[in-house]
Amino acid sequence: MSDDLDSLGFAASKLWNVGRWVCDRVWSEIGHIPGHNELTTYLKSHERYDDLFVCKVEIEVSEAPGEKTVGVDLGINNFAALAYEDGHSELYPLNCLKQDDYYFSKRLAQCDDSDPEQPTRLNQKNSARRTHYFHTLSKHIVQRCVDEDVGTIVVGDLSGIREDEKTDESKNWGKHGNLDLHSWAFDRFTSMLAYKAEIDGITVKQVSERDTSKSCSCCGRKRKANRVERGLYVCDECETVANADVNGAENIRQKVSPNPHGEDRSNGWLAQPSTFLFDKETGVFAPQEHVTS
Repeated sequence: MSDDLDSLGFAASKLWNVGRWVCDRVWSEIGHIPGHNELTTYLKSHERYDDLFVCKVEIEVSEAPGEKTVGVDLGINNFAALAYEDGHSELYPLNCLKQDDYYFSKRLAQCDDSDPEQPTRLNQKNSARRTHYFHTLSKHIVQRCVDEDVGTIVVGDLSGIREDEKTDESKNWGKHGNLDLHSWAFDRFTSMLAYKAEIDGITVKQVSERDTSKSCSCCGRKRKANRVERGLYVCDECETVANADVNGAENIRQKVSPNPHGEDRSNGWLAQPSTFLFDKETGVFAPQEHVTS
C-alpha cells in the first residue's frame, strides 16, 4: 500500500509542479499573482499542454472461476463466435460498427474546405466508438466466462489474416472486406480481452487458425467444400450441420482441450447459437430478442 501511495504522491507532485510553472509564467506577464479568472483567460488564449500521468498500481487477481474452456473465432461478419466446452455457443455480429462506418463515411464525403478540422473530428469520433465497442465486448465475454466457470479462453491467432499463405501478398477479400480487415484491430481486441480476463483469473491462449474453417469439429473431416456458403458448414461424412463461425470456434477450442472424435455430443448447439447484439441505448450487449436499437 505504501508503494502505491508513493507512486500516486509522485504523480501529484508532478502535477503541482506544472501548475506552479503556469502560475509563474502568468505572474511574469501580468506583474501580480494571478487569480482564477486570470488563469482561465490565459489558458484559453495561449497554447495548451496535455500531460498524461501513468500510475502503476498492483491489483488483486481472482482465482480461476473454473477449468472449462471456450474457443473464440474472430471474423468479418460476426466479430466473435464463441464455442463453450459444455456444448453451447454464441455469436456477436458487427452490425453496429458497420452502421457507424457507413454513417461516418457519408459524413466524411460531405466535408468541404469550410471546416478543415471536421474530417479529423469525425475520424476521432468513429475511432472512439470502435474502441468503446471493443472494451464493452471484451468485458462482456469475460463476465460470460466467469458465469460459465471458464478458466481458459482460446483465441484464434489472426496475425496473418491479411496475407496469403502461398504468396505472402495481401489477400483480396472484396471491396468491403479489405476495408474491414485493415480497419479492425483484432490484436488490440485480443489484448483487451487478455488483461480483463487476467483480473478474473482466466488465461487467454492464442492458437493458429490453420484449417479451423474447413475441418469438421465433430469428426475431424477436412474439406474446404463443406463450407457450403457463408455462415453454413455441412460435413459430407458425419452430416453435422453447423454455423460456420461456431464450427471454427469449436475447432480453435479443441486445439487446447480436444474432444475425442466420435464422442456422443449433440451438434444442435453448433447450428443454433445464441446471438448477442450491442444495444446503443444501454451501451451493453444483450440477447438479440432484448435489443431495441
